Amino acid sequence: MIGKLLEFCLRERLLVLLASVGLIAAGWYSANAVPVDAIPNVGENQVIVLTEWMGRSPKDVEDQVTYPLSVALQAVPGSKSVRGKSMFGFSFVQVTFDDSVDFYWARSRVSEQLTTVTGSLPDDVTPTLAPDATALGQIYYYVLVPPEGMDLAELRSKQDFFIKYALQSVDGVAEVASIGGYVKQYQIEVDPDKLRYHDLPLSKVIEAVKASNIDVGAKTVESSGMEFIVRGRGFIGSGKTESETLEQIQDTVVIVRKGVPITLADLAQIQIGPAFRRGALDFNGQEAVGGVVVMRYGENPSDVIDRVTKKIAALEPELDGIRIQAVYDRTTLIHETIATLTNALFEETLITIAVMVLFLLHIRASIVIAVTLPIAVLMSFIAMKVFGVDANIMSLAGIAIAIGTMVDMGIIVLENIYEKLSEWETSDESRNENQKERASSRFRVIRDSAAEVVPAIITAVSTTIVSFLPVFFLTGRDHRLFSPLAWTKTFALAASLIVAVTVVPTLCQIFLKSSRTSRSGSLATGLGFALLGGALCQFVWGHHIAGHVGLSLPIITTIVTIAAFGAGWWMSREKIRPMEENPVSRFVLWLYAGRLRLALRRKALMLSLPVMIFFVGLGAWIGLPTVLRPVETVAVWLGADLNEVPGYVTLKHTFTGLKTDDWIALDEGSWFYMPSLYPAASFSQAMEVLQTQDAMIKQIPEVENVLGKIGRVDSALDPAPAAMVETYIMLKPRSEWREGMTERKIWDEINTVATLPGVTPASALQPIEGRVVMLQAGIKASMAVRVYGDNLPGLAKASMAVAEHLRTLHHVNAGTVNPDIVMGKPYFEFEVNRKEAARYGMTTMMVNQIVAAGLGGVDVTETVEGRERYPIQIRFDRSVREKLDELTNIPVVTHTGDIVPLERLADVSTTWGPGAINSEDARLVAHVSFSPSGAGGDLETVEAVMASLRTAREGGTLIFPEGNFELQPVGSFQNQIEANLRLMWIIPMVILINLLLHYLHFQNLPVSLVVFSGIPFAAAGGMIAVAIMGVDMNTAMWVGFIALFGLAADDGIVMATYMRDMLAKRTINNVEDIRDAIYEAGLKRIRPCMMTTITTLVALLPVLTSTGRGADVARAMALPVFGGMLIEPFTTFIVPTLYSAYMEFKLRAGFQDEVWVTDDDPLDADTDKTPANAAA
Repeated sequence: MIGKLLEFCLRERLLVLLASVGLIAAGWYSANAVPVDAIPNVGENQVIVLTEWMGRSPKDVEDQVTYPLSVALQAVPGSKSVRGKSMFGFSFVQVTFDDSVDFYWARSRVSEQLTTVTGSLPDDVTPTLAPDATALGQIYYYVLVPPEGMDLAELRSKQDFFIKYALQSVDGVAEVASIGGYVKQYQIEVDPDKLRYHDLPLSKVIEAVKASNIDVGAKTVESSGMEFIVRGRGFIGSGKTESETLEQIQDTVVIVRKGVPITLADLAQIQIGPAFRRGALDFNGQEAVGGVVVMRYGENPSDVIDRVTKKIAALEPELDGIRIQAVYDRTTLIHETIATLTNALFEETLITIAVMVLFLLHIRASIVIAVTLPIAVLMSFIAMKVFGVDANIMSLAGIAIAIGTMVDMGIIVLENIYEKLSEWETSDESRNENQKERASSRFRVIRDSAAEVVPAIITAVSTTIVSFLPVFFLTGRDHRLFSPLAWTKTFALAASLIVAVTVVPTLCQIFLKSSRTSRSGSLATGLGFALLGGALCQFVWGHHIAGHVGLSLPIITTIVTIAAFGAGWWMSREKIRPMEENPVSRFVLWLYAGRLRLALRRKALMLSLPVMIFFVGLGAWIGLPTVLRPVETVAVWLGADLNEVPGYVTLKHTFTGLKTDDWIALDEGSWFYMPSLYPAASFSQAMEVLQTQDAMIKQIPEVENVLGKIGRVDSALDPAPAAMVETYIMLKPRSEWREGMTERKIWDEINTVATLPGVTPASALQPIEGRVVMLQAGIKASMAVRVYGDNLPGLAKASMAVAEHLRTLHHVNAGTVNPDIVMGKPYFEFEVNRKEAARYGMTTMMVNQIVAAGLGGVDVTETVEGRERYPIQIRFDRSVREKLDELTNIPVVTHTGDIVPLERLADVSTTWGPGAINSEDARLVAHVSFSPSGAGGDLETVEAVMASLRTAREGGTLIFPEGNFELQPVGSFQNQIEANLRLMWIIPMVILINLLLHYLHFQNLPVSLVVFSGIPFAAAGGMIAVAIMGVDMNTAMWVGFIALFGLAADDGIVMATYMRDMLAKRTINNVEDIRDAIYEAGLKRIRPCMMTTITTLVALLPVLTSTGRGADVARAMALPVFGGMLIEPFTTFIVPTLYSAYMEFKLRAGFQDEVWVTDDDPLDADTDKTPANAAA
């Protein structure tokens, strides 16, 4: 079948070329059509339910809203957990689903379930679904820069009623959430003394305002042949100016006595002021107004932001001088991240071409690889478009890591064709053939030489592809993060195999010919190349190149013209050279031949070095002290102590074992600073802290902009209490940083300058990372201990006890320990004296109405000013509300006409209560967040913390109140723990699959084991490289090892296949015959093996040395591959040595083998092939 496919491609060259052009066009279209983002959507599959109950305490919200909703939503099919958060005036319930559940199906089922619970909620409470977005949906933050003289209230009105709706209409935008400034409000500040004077209860004022704000319609009337629409105007503010609206409110009649109306102006002061707010925004130390653009689920963020910026450009001329300034724009991160990988891909392509030229000294052969590599990459983009895989750091890293392997397939086919053609061209048969016979012979040589290696590369590619399939069995965040990489690497390798089998032989037939061009023809070719290269440099690429190399355009054009002339001259005269005439090939053969001969004769000596590397690699993984412990034990038995040997202790602590870590966060170029304030902090105090911090952070030279907020934006995706500080710190480009500065040093400086008295230092987070952690684990740090409890007071004591214990642990940074202050909010409580109130005709509801409306203020209605709506609030005068010690003396006009102080109707007390209440699956929880001290990795830290807590509870040193309290570690590290459990069987499965594929290829278990032996040695090299570079163990590193396992045996497969074929062609009479055959086979295959290994190594250098956005993520996966491939050349010695040892053993032991058993008598050795004294 392979032969027929090759023959078809070689005969139908035009069809293959047209198909290639079509694939290039489709690939280019797909590359531009695939959605682009910085990282895959790693957020949980969540649906959030927001319920507003304004003015209510967290305790009321928890008992009457959050708890009923949590219990009801636990019954939704496919839900994994239900997390609740009750705050002042708000309830957030977050339902997390399995990844297999469709996002919109989950929303519909939650919506259905809400209909069953609304009857058990308070009358004026309506749960609503959050916008259809994920944790990564907040893609664009902006602030409004006002013209001179415009205040924050005007800005907020412009944001709420114009800019917000305009941007929300953009395709792909789920929500635009406002933050900052002041919402305009009409405030009716009632004087209790005037109510007493006019003998009016507060309820009469409320009823009067409500009744004065109504429009009616009376259908139509006809007159004089015309139809008039009848309208009764009564809306407050309808068609009025601001001053007219105030006058309209003032003229509202509350009651008429003896024909004299008593209006609101007689009872209260009416003014315009800011509405009660639970969120504010600061930009570089100045209060501001802004918004957050939230992207709809499944949209392309790059396209959505592009449409938003175009809409903003169209809006700004209509904003009366207001300018919209982008502060956080995800496209910057996206473009920088994609540029890092695309630059690496481009550099890898150039490097592979250079390696080909170096080894073959044939430019046209390099052109074959230069053409086929982009085709395979573009084919990968076609598959990404078809299968819905987005372009991001992970998916492009899959292609980048696979580049070396992609080129390897083409190299093996090309090199074998090149070698066979060189042998054929120098043979007597070729010289004696006419032109037609030469063409036919050349066709057969190309077909047969390609067919000779295609089975081996199919096996090699299959092992690599199948090795990556278990990555799809990862779960949770790691599945979402690494499955795009597995997809694209599979696409890339499959595409490279198709190209290697179909396109490479076709291009070899076109380009691989020894030139017979005359000198004049070569001169013309060189001049043509020079003219083309010079023109392209002068008019197309020159300015771009000049910007990178710092030379003037004429000099660059001259250099390119000369180089193009040389390339044209060379190509027109180059010939297919035998390996013996290539100096690079001769050097490789010289270097390899003597060492291989030594290896075949001194097998134990040769194998000792790889075995030593294996144990060093094992020591790099689990620690040399652990590996050497058995040796030390044996030495003690013999009466020796190795630790007393000078230098031994230092040597064994060279590698102490790899630490485990959570995922490697993408370098986003910005920091997300979330310190903690005491829950009792007032809104104004939190705002003062925020502005002070932002002003100080802005002074750091590397900081470009600081955008801080307290409280929440008007979105269900932001469950932040009023005292919660969140600051986005945008950094300048690295070129503008001080010398020696790193991201971590900048973070430490931020924490130093911004840590004020009473402010807890923040854990190091970035915007995307922080948003994912907050919505995934419900905390604002990478790790925490979750405390489950039965009641809030006990939970408060338990969390404080855990925090005190954590501060004493070596693995924990004591300064970052931050417990939830469960009962940290002061309460001023009124409890109605029911009997006393009843004497005056007052019910509990009436008395509480006075408390709610008079002291807290209540929005009784809203103005209708065209399309704008502003609340009208009734409350007691500020002079009354601000004197807490005199609140009990407020005169209250009862419904019986009596006037009594408030203390007569209600008992007043102060106490401490919750500022926010958290729950998990309807159970109360509190969190104690912390950061590692660096003494161990993330997982080691968590294990040490939980072990210490268990020991302390069992030993009685950690004492909790009476009740049922449970401790559970939470944070993003949970994904790593889950991934480790999966990797425990995924890694062995990958190894066994590789062995199975080797067996299916060779149909011989010992030979398969010989080839398989390269994998553990390459893995050891990967471990050594990881340990030297100080990379911690995480899923990214293990994915790199999975990639290595598929690559490590490729050279062994190619070499063992050729050795088997070589032995089958020879007559084996003794051990020397086996060694000679294996020696010759090794020399024949060392050049393609070295070419593929060096190409893979060199192709990884751009990934390992890149410093742009996303480079750290790709580097973690590429490092094990690079380290393993550095050791992999030993395979070219290990495989021949073990293969020879195996065959020699069979021969010496008298076992039968197809190599020396005749076809006529498979049971008995032929006298010519089975020597009597073979072992002698």
